[in-house]
Amino acid sequence: MKNYLECALMLSTHNNWLIMPDLSQMKTLVLTSELGSLAAVGRKLRISAAAISKQLTKLELEVGLQLLVRTTRSVELTEVGMNYCLQCKRVLEEAETASYLISQIKSEPSGVLKIVSGPHFANFYIVPHIKEFLLKYPKIELNLELAERIPDLNTEAIDVMIGMSISANGAAIQKRIMTTSYSFCASPQYLSECGTPQKPGDLKNHRYITHSMRKPDNELTFRDREVITLTPYIRVNNTQTMLNFALDGLGVVKLHHYVVKEHLKRGSLKELLTAYNHSDIPIYVTYPERRFIASKVRCFIDFITEKIGYPAI
Repeated sequence: MKNYLECALMLSTHNNWLIMPDLSQMKTLVLTSELGSLAAVGRKLRISAAAISKQLTKLELEVGLQLLVRTTRSVELTEVGMNYCLQCKRVLEEAETASYLISQIKSEPSGVLKIVSGPHFANFYIVPHIKEFLLKYPKIELNLELAERIPDLNTEAIDVMIGMSISANGAAIQKRIMTTSYSFCASPQYLSECGTPQKPGDLKNHRYITHSMRKPDNELTFRDREVITLTPYIRVNNTQTMLNFALDGLGVVKLHHYVVKEHLKRGSLKELLTAYNHSDIPIYVTYPERRFIASKVRCFIDFITEKIGYPAI
């Protein structure tokens, strides 16, 4: 049927005024459709079946449609009633969402906030602001794990993963909070000994240090979509160790620019192949896919994105 059902939808005309059935009547109709009898609905709501019947009769009068067919043993929705009931469910869900959001605004964020972040990102963008954050939200108990891994947010009960350029495992919402770029770098000592690569293919003749979490960890894709396959000299699962190896002259690394920028300024590393590098690598904040975002999660993301300078969620 056409959605004139969307209905007499929530509104009916009575004495030139628009009448909105109240939420309790809508809830009663939805429960009736789910439980199939007035007695069962009455037990659920702890009121009499007669009171339930009165609510439903009043609802039918207000919308001006027959929503139910009653028998001595059961009650069934008419076709119009079924369509109207679907709309009532949506209204109730929206009302629940609105109530939740208001309660979150009114309540002070509290509880354990479990965050996983890459160590370099955390040290640059989170750790310097934690004192201010905890002074602002004193009822939050912070559990900050600095780790280079991609957790399953749901099975590990993690509230936020932040500072990664790789997607999370499991059902999750992912938002870009900043962009960076990759930099190919090596120490002046290494370059004086092994030469400076001028084009991507030259890297095949150099010692390449890779992060073992990258998939694949032996391929490099450049701005013109040129793909170079290498045999890594060293594989390691830690960014700081990659950086240390590069500073010690062991080879060429590819790291986020914010990780190496101070070393580039000081001259302890030299940037390579800048004309070929990809720019605008997204950095994400990720949180479990749930109907409601907990206030402790929202306030943390809002706080950090403001500090970084990107829009909040």
